[in-house]
Amino acid sequence: MRLIGAIHSLDIGSIQISLHALHSECPAPDSVEVNNKPAIEIAFRPRSRRAFMTAVLIAQSGLLLGSVLLTDKWVQSNVSLPQVQVDKLFMLELSIALCVLTLTATVFYLASRRYKDALEQSNHQLQDEVRRQVSNSLQKRNALIHGLAKLADYRDTDTGDHLDRIGHYARVLATQLKPSHPIITDEWIDRLVLASSLHDIGKVGIPDSVLLKPGRLTDDERAVMEKHTLIGGETLLSIRNKFGADEFVDMGIEIALQHHERVDGTGYPFKLAGEHISLAARIVALADVYDALTTARVYKDAMSHEKAISIIQGGRGTHFDTHVVDAFDATQDEFDQIRCVSQKTHELKRIDIEAAARIFMEENNSLSTLRRAA
Repeated sequence: MRLIGAIHSLDIGSIQISLHALHSECPAPDSVEVNNKPAIEIAFRPRSRRAFMTAVLIAQSGLLLGSVLLTDKWVQSNVSLPQVQVDKLFMLELSIALCVLTLTATVFYLASRRYKDALEQSNHQLQDEVRRQVSNSLQKRNALIHGLAKLADYRDTDTGDHLDRIGHYARVLATQLKPSHPIITDEWIDRLVLASSLHDIGKVGIPDSVLLKPGRLTDDERAVMEKHTLIGGETLLSIRNKFGADEFVDMGIEIALQHHERVDGTGYPFKLAGEHISLAARIVALADVYDALTTARVYKDAMSHEKAISIIQGGRGTHFDTHVVDAFDATQDEFDQIRCVSQKTHELKRIDIEAAARIFMEENNSLSTLRRAA
Protein backbone atom coordinates (compact mmCIF):
# COMPACT_ATOMS: atom_id res chain seq x y z
CA MET A 1 0.00 0.00 0.00
CA ARG A 2 1.29 3.43 -0.93
CA LEU A 3 0.33 6.28 1.44
CA ILE A 4 0.52 9.96 0.64
CA GLY A 5 0.65 12.18 3.74
CA ALA A 6 -1.38 15.36 3.80
CA ILE A 7 -1.06 17.96 6.56
CA HIS A 8 -4.51 19.44 7.10
CA SER A 9 -3.84 21.98 9.80
CA LEU A 10 -0.83 23.39 11.54
CA ASP A 11 -0.52 25.87 14.39
CA ILE A 12 1.89 26.33 17.24
CA GLY A 13 -0.49 25.11 19.94
CA SER A 14 -1.94 22.06 18.21
CA ILE A 15 -0.85 19.99 15.21
CA GLN A 16 -3.13 17.48 13.58
CA ILE A 17 -1.68 15.24 10.87
CA SER A 18 -4.08 13.18 8.82
CA LEU A 19 -2.79 10.42 6.61
CA HIS A 20 -5.17 9.53 3.80
CA ALA A 21 -5.11 6.25 1.97
CA LEU A 22 -5.28 7.85 -1.47
CA HIS A 23 -4.17 4.77 -3.34
CA SER A 24 -4.02 1.14 -2.43
CA GLU A 25 -3.65 -2.07 -4.37
CA CYS A 26 -6.12 -3.71 -2.00
CA PRO A 27 -9.60 -2.38 -1.27
CA ALA A 28 -9.78 -0.77 2.16
CA PRO A 29 -12.17 -2.23 4.73
CA ASP A 30 -15.38 -0.34 5.41
CA SER A 31 -14.14 0.79 8.83
CA VAL A 32 -11.16 2.64 7.39
CA GLU A 33 -13.08 5.58 5.96
CA VAL A 34 -16.56 6.73 6.96
CA ASN A 35 -18.33 9.77 5.51
CA ASN A 36 -15.12 10.94 3.82
CA LYS A 37 -13.37 11.33 7.18
CA PRO A 38 -9.61 10.70 7.43
CA ALA A 39 -8.74 7.02 7.77
CA ILE A 40 -5.95 7.76 10.26
CA GLU A 41 -5.72 10.85 12.44
CA ILE A 42 -2.89 11.57 14.81
CA ALA A 43 -3.33 14.48 17.23
CA PHE A 44 -0.19 16.03 18.64
CA ARG A 45 -0.69 18.54 21.43
CA PRO A 46 2.47 19.67 23.18
CA ARG A 47 2.25 20.67 26.82
CA SER A 48 3.29 24.22 26.01
CA ARG A 49 4.09 26.38 23.03
CA ARG A 50 7.58 27.00 24.38
CA ALA A 51 8.25 23.26 24.50
CA PHE A 52 7.02 22.88 20.93
CA MET A 53 9.18 25.77 19.67
CA THR A 54 12.22 24.37 21.43
CA ALA A 55 11.63 20.94 19.90
CA VAL A 56 11.29 22.43 16.42
CA LEU A 57 14.47 24.47 16.81
CA ILE A 58 16.42 21.43 18.07
CA ALA A 59 15.14 19.34 15.18
CA GLN A 60 15.97 22.05 12.68
CA SER A 61 19.43 22.47 14.19
CA GLY A 62 20.07 18.74 13.81
CA LEU A 63 18.89 18.72 10.23
CA LEU A 64 20.93 21.77 9.27
CA LEU A 65 24.07 20.50 11.02
CA GLY A 66 23.64 17.07 9.43
CA SER A 67 23.22 18.55 5.98
CA VAL A 68 26.30 20.74 6.44
CA LEU A 69 28.43 17.78 7.53
CA LEU A 70 27.16 15.56 4.70
CA THR A 71 27.76 18.31 2.17
CA ASP A 72 31.27 18.89 3.50
CA LYS A 73 32.04 15.17 3.32
CA TRP A 74 30.69 14.94 -0.23
CA VAL A 75 32.76 17.93 -1.34
CA GLN A 76 35.92 16.45 0.13
CA SER A 77 35.28 13.11 -1.58
CA ASN A 78 34.17 14.26 -5.03
CA VAL A 79 35.55 17.74 -5.63
CA SER A 80 39.23 18.54 -5.97
CA LEU A 81 39.70 21.79 -4.10
CA PRO A 82 42.44 23.11 -1.89
CA GLN A 83 41.82 22.47 1.79
CA VAL A 84 41.61 26.19 2.47
CA GLN A 85 38.71 26.56 0.03
CA VAL A 86 37.03 23.48 1.46
CA ASP A 87 37.26 24.99 4.91
CA LYS A 88 35.86 28.30 3.67
CA LEU A 89 33.00 26.49 1.95
CA PHE A 90 32.28 24.62 5.16
CA MET A 91 32.20 27.85 7.17
CA LEU A 92 29.89 29.41 4.58
CA GLU A 93 27.50 26.50 4.83
CA LEU A 94 27.66 26.62 8.59
CA SER A 95 26.95 30.39 8.54
CA ILE A 96 23.96 29.91 6.26
CA ALA A 97 22.60 27.20 8.54
CA LEU A 98 23.09 29.45 11.55
CA CYS A 99 21.28 32.32 9.81
CA VAL A 100 18.35 30.06 8.94
CA LEU A 101 18.21 28.82 12.52
CA THR A 102 18.37 32.38 13.89
CA LEU A 103 15.64 33.53 11.51
CA THR A 104 13.41 30.66 12.56
CA ALA A 105 13.99 31.40 16.24
CA THR A 106 13.22 35.10 15.64
CA VAL A 107 9.97 34.28 13.84
CA PHE A 108 8.95 31.93 16.65
CA TYR A 109 9.80 34.54 19.28
CA LEU A 110 7.83 37.30 17.55
CA ALA A 111 4.87 34.99 16.96
CA SER A 112 4.94 33.93 20.61
CA ARG A 113 5.07 37.54 21.82
CA ARG A 114 2.22 38.51 19.52
CA TYR A 115 0.16 35.57 20.70
CA LYS A 116 0.92 36.34 24.35
CA ASP A 117 0.01 40.03 23.94
CA ALA A 118 -3.22 39.14 22.15
CA LEU A 119 -4.07 36.57 24.82
CA GLU A 120 -3.42 39.04 27.65
CA GLN A 121 -5.53 41.67 25.92
CA SER A 122 -8.36 39.17 25.43
CA ASN A 123 -8.10 38.10 29.07
CA HIS A 124 -8.27 41.71 30.26
CA GLN A 125 -11.27 42.39 28.05
CA LEU A 126 -12.97 39.24 29.30
CA GLN A 127 -12.25 40.12 32.93
CA ASP A 128 -13.62 43.63 32.42
CA GLU A 129 -16.75 42.23 30.82
CA VAL A 130 -17.20 39.71 33.63
CA ARG A 131 -16.77 42.47 36.23
CA ARG A 132 -19.30 44.64 34.41
CA GLN A 133 -21.83 41.83 34.13
CA VAL A 134 -21.36 40.84 37.79
CA SER A 135 -21.64 44.46 38.91
CA ASN A 136 -24.85 44.96 36.91
CA SER A 137 -26.30 41.73 38.27
CA LEU A 138 -25.43 42.68 41.86
CA GLN A 139 -26.94 46.14 41.44
CA LYS A 140 -30.16 44.65 40.12
CA ARG A 141 -30.19 42.04 42.90
CA ASN A 142 -29.54 44.66 45.58
CA ALA A 143 -32.28 46.94 44.28
CA LEU A 144 -34.75 44.05 44.16
CA ILE A 145 -33.87 42.89 47.67
CA HIS A 146 -34.18 46.40 49.08
CA GLY A 147 -37.56 46.83 47.38
CA LEU A 148 -38.83 43.51 48.73
CA ALA A 149 -37.58 44.37 52.21
CA LYS A 150 -39.59 47.58 52.07
CA LEU A 151 -42.74 45.53 51.62
CA ALA A 152 -42.32 44.29 55.17
CA ASP A 153 -41.33 47.76 56.34
CA TYR A 154 -44.47 49.37 54.87
CA ARG A 155 -46.67 47.19 57.11
CA ASP A 156 -45.36 49.13 60.08
CA THR A 157 -47.19 52.32 59.08
CA ASP A 158 -45.03 55.04 60.64
CA THR A 159 -41.51 53.79 60.04
CA GLY A 160 -40.92 56.10 57.09
CA ASP A 161 -37.40 55.66 55.78
CA HIS A 162 -36.55 53.19 58.52
CA LEU A 163 -34.52 50.83 56.32
CA ASP A 164 -32.51 53.63 54.75
CA ARG A 165 -31.67 55.09 58.15
CA ILE A 166 -30.70 51.70 59.56
CA GLY A 167 -28.30 51.25 56.64
CA HIS A 168 -26.76 54.69 57.23
CA TYR A 169 -26.39 54.09 60.97
CA ALA A 170 -24.86 50.65 60.37
CA ARG A 171 -22.34 52.11 57.93
CA VAL A 172 -21.30 54.80 60.41
CA LEU A 173 -20.79 52.27 63.22
CA ALA A 174 -18.95 49.73 61.04
CA THR A 175 -16.63 52.41 59.66
CA GLN A 176 -15.81 53.52 63.20
CA LEU A 177 -15.16 49.91 64.27
CA LYS A 178 -13.10 49.00 61.19
CA PRO A 179 -9.60 49.82 62.59
CA SER A 180 -10.08 47.51 65.59
CA HIS A 181 -11.89 44.67 63.79
CA PRO A 182 -9.95 42.98 60.96
CA ILE A 183 -13.11 41.25 59.73
CA ILE A 184 -14.53 44.61 58.66
CA THR A 185 -13.57 45.58 55.11
CA ASP A 186 -15.16 47.97 52.65
CA GLU A 187 -16.90 45.03 51.00
CA TRP A 188 -18.11 43.80 54.41
CA ILE A 189 -19.57 47.23 55.17
CA ASP A 190 -21.38 47.39 51.82
CA ARG A 191 -22.77 43.92 52.49
CA LEU A 192 -23.86 44.99 55.99
CA VAL A 193 -25.71 48.04 54.71
CA LEU A 194 -27.79 45.95 52.32
CA ALA A 195 -28.25 42.99 54.67
CA SER A 196 -29.46 45.33 57.44
CA SER A 197 -32.56 46.01 55.35
CA LEU A 198 -33.59 42.39 55.93
CA HIS A 199 -33.59 42.57 59.72
CA ASP A 200 -37.39 42.85 60.07
CA ILE A 201 -38.43 40.95 56.95
CA GLY A 202 -40.14 38.39 59.21
CA LYS A 203 -42.78 40.97 60.14
CA VAL A 204 -44.70 39.98 57.01
CA GLY A 205 -45.82 36.95 59.03
CA ILE A 206 -47.05 38.92 62.05
CA PRO A 207 -50.81 39.67 62.24
CA ASP A 208 -51.83 43.32 61.92
CA SER A 209 -53.64 43.09 65.25
CA VAL A 210 -50.26 42.61 66.90
CA LEU A 211 -47.95 44.54 64.59
CA LEU A 212 -50.11 47.67 64.46
CA LYS A 213 -51.53 47.60 67.98
CA PRO A 214 -51.31 51.15 69.41
CA GLY A 215 -51.07 50.07 73.03
CA ARG A 216 -48.77 47.84 75.07
CA LEU A 217 -48.60 44.21 73.94
CA THR A 218 -49.76 41.42 76.19
CA ASP A 219 -47.42 38.54 77.00
CA ASP A 220 -49.05 36.37 74.34
CA GLU A 221 -48.88 39.17 71.78
CA ARG A 222 -45.25 39.77 72.69
CA ALA A 223 -44.50 36.09 72.07
CA VAL A 224 -46.14 36.38 68.64
CA MET A 225 -44.16 39.53 67.82
CA GLU A 226 -40.89 37.88 68.80
CA LYS A 227 -41.48 35.19 66.19
CA HIS A 228 -40.65 37.67 63.43
CA THR A 229 -36.96 36.90 63.94
CA LEU A 230 -37.56 33.19 63.28
CA ILE A 231 -39.85 33.89 60.33
CA GLY A 232 -37.26 36.16 58.75
CA GLY A 233 -34.45 33.69 59.37
CA GLU A 234 -36.50 30.80 57.97
CA THR A 235 -37.33 32.82 54.85
CA LEU A 236 -33.68 33.59 54.14
CA LEU A 237 -32.60 30.04 55.01
CA SER A 238 -34.98 28.71 52.36
CA ILE A 239 -33.21 30.94 49.82
CA ARG A 240 -29.83 29.68 51.00
CA ASN A 241 -30.94 26.06 50.77
CA LYS A 242 -32.17 26.57 47.22
CA PHE A 243 -29.27 28.59 45.80
CA GLY A 244 -26.37 27.65 48.07
CA ALA A 245 -24.16 29.55 50.48
CA ASP A 246 -23.68 33.26 49.87
CA GLU A 247 -21.94 35.80 52.08
CA PHE A 248 -24.73 38.34 51.74
CA VAL A 249 -27.51 35.83 52.46
CA ASP A 250 -25.54 34.41 55.40
CA MET A 251 -25.16 37.87 56.90
CA GLY A 252 -28.84 38.57 56.31
CA ILE A 253 -29.76 35.36 58.17
CA GLU A 254 -27.54 36.31 61.12
CA ILE A 255 -29.06 39.77 61.34
CA ALA A 256 -32.66 38.59 60.96
CA LEU A 257 -32.23 35.95 63.68
CA GLN A 258 -29.99 37.81 66.12
CA HIS A 259 -30.75 41.54 66.03
CA HIS A 260 -32.90 41.22 69.16
CA GLU A 261 -30.33 39.22 71.10
CA ARG A 262 -28.62 40.96 74.05
CA VAL A 263 -24.97 40.60 75.00
CA ASP A 264 -25.97 39.57 78.53
CA GLY A 265 -27.88 36.58 77.14
CA THR A 266 -31.42 37.78 77.96
CA GLY A 267 -32.51 38.54 74.40
CA TYR A 268 -34.49 36.43 71.94
CA PRO A 269 -34.98 34.04 70.21
CA PHE A 270 -31.93 31.99 71.30
CA LYS A 271 -30.65 33.96 74.31
CA LEU A 272 -27.18 34.24 72.78
CA ALA A 273 -24.57 36.21 74.68
CA GLY A 274 -21.41 38.18 73.93
CA GLU A 275 -19.51 37.26 70.80
CA HIS A 276 -21.83 34.34 70.13
CA ILE A 277 -23.92 37.08 68.54
CA SER A 278 -22.51 38.01 65.14
CA LEU A 279 -20.82 41.40 64.84
CA ALA A 280 -23.22 42.41 62.09
CA ALA A 281 -26.22 41.67 64.33
CA ARG A 282 -24.65 43.57 67.25
CA ILE A 283 -24.22 46.62 65.03
CA VAL A 284 -27.74 46.47 63.60
CA ALA A 285 -29.19 45.92 67.10
CA LEU A 286 -27.96 49.32 68.27
CA ALA A 287 -28.90 51.05 65.01
CA ASP A 288 -32.41 49.56 65.16
CA VAL A 289 -32.98 50.61 68.79
CA TYR A 290 -31.74 54.15 68.15
CA ASP A 291 -34.05 54.53 65.17
CA ALA A 292 -36.99 53.03 67.08
CA LEU A 293 -36.43 55.46 69.97
CA THR A 294 -36.11 58.58 67.80
CA THR A 295 -38.99 57.80 65.42
CA ALA A 296 -42.72 58.15 66.09
CA ARG A 297 -44.69 54.90 65.98
CA VAL A 298 -48.38 54.09 66.35
CA TYR A 299 -47.79 53.23 69.99
CA LYS A 300 -45.41 56.09 71.00
CA ASP A 301 -44.01 59.53 70.19
CA ALA A 302 -40.48 60.15 68.91
CA MET A 303 -37.80 60.52 71.58
CA SER A 304 -35.11 63.20 71.53
CA HIS A 305 -31.59 62.42 70.36
CA GLU A 306 -30.21 63.14 73.83
CA LYS A 307 -32.69 60.80 75.55
CA ALA A 308 -31.86 58.04 73.06
CA ILE A 309 -28.14 58.47 73.81
CA SER A 310 -28.83 58.10 77.53
CA ILE A 311 -30.82 54.88 77.04
CA ILE A 312 -28.21 53.33 74.75
CA GLN A 313 -25.38 54.20 77.09
CA GLY A 314 -27.39 52.66 79.93
CA GLY A 315 -27.50 49.40 77.98
CA ARG A 316 -23.73 49.23 77.53
CA GLY A 317 -22.52 45.72 78.34
CA THR A 318 -26.04 44.39 78.99
CA HIS A 319 -28.13 45.07 75.91
CA PHE A 320 -25.40 46.33 73.59
CA ASP A 321 -21.82 45.36 72.82
CA THR A 322 -19.40 47.70 74.60
CA HIS A 323 -17.32 48.27 71.46
CA VAL A 324 -20.41 49.13 69.44
CA VAL A 325 -21.56 51.58 72.13
CA ASP A 326 -18.10 53.18 72.12
CA ALA A 327 -18.39 53.56 68.35
CA PHE A 328 -21.82 55.12 68.82
CA ASP A 329 -20.46 57.57 71.40
CA ALA A 330 -17.77 58.64 68.91
CA THR A 331 -20.32 59.18 66.11
CA GLN A 332 -23.28 60.70 67.95
CA ASP A 333 -23.26 63.82 65.80
CA GLU A 334 -23.42 61.76 62.60
CA PHE A 335 -26.41 59.82 63.97
CA ASP A 336 -28.20 63.04 64.81
CA GLN A 337 -27.46 64.50 61.38
CA ILE A 338 -28.81 61.39 59.61
CA ARG A 339 -31.94 61.51 61.77
CA CYS A 340 -32.58 65.20 61.11
CA VAL A 341 -32.02 64.98 57.37
CA SER A 342 -34.29 61.94 57.09
CA GLN A 343 -37.12 63.60 58.99
CA LYS A 344 -36.87 66.82 56.94
CA THR A 345 -36.79 65.09 53.57
CA HIS A 346 -39.31 62.34 54.25
CA GLU A 347 -42.32 64.42 53.24
CA LEU A 348 -40.51 65.63 50.12
CA LYS A 349 -39.89 62.03 49.07
CA ARG A 350 -43.56 61.05 49.22
CA ILE A 351 -44.92 60.59 45.70
CA ASP A 352 -48.31 60.09 44.14
CA ILE A 353 -48.30 56.36 43.40
CA GLU A 354 -51.01 56.66 40.79
CA ALA A 355 -49.14 59.44 38.97
CA ALA A 356 -45.89 57.49 39.10
CA ALA A 357 -47.62 54.41 37.69
CA ARG A 358 -49.18 56.47 34.91
CA ILE A 359 -45.79 57.94 33.96
CA PHE A 360 -44.27 54.45 33.88
CA MET A 361 -47.04 53.11 31.64
CA GLU A 362 -46.70 56.06 29.26
CA GLU A 363 -42.94 55.56 29.01
CA ASN A 364 -43.41 51.83 28.53
CA ASN A 365 -45.97 52.38 25.77
CA SER A 366 -43.63 54.84 24.05
CA LEU A 367 -40.79 52.33 24.12
CA SER A 368 -43.06 49.61 22.73
CA THR A 369 -44.14 51.90 19.90
CA LEU A 370 -40.52 52.70 19.06
CA ARG A 371 -39.60 49.00 19.03
CA ARG A 372 -42.47 48.17 16.67
CA ALA A 373 -41.53 51.06 14.39
CA ALA A 374 -37.91 49.87 14.28
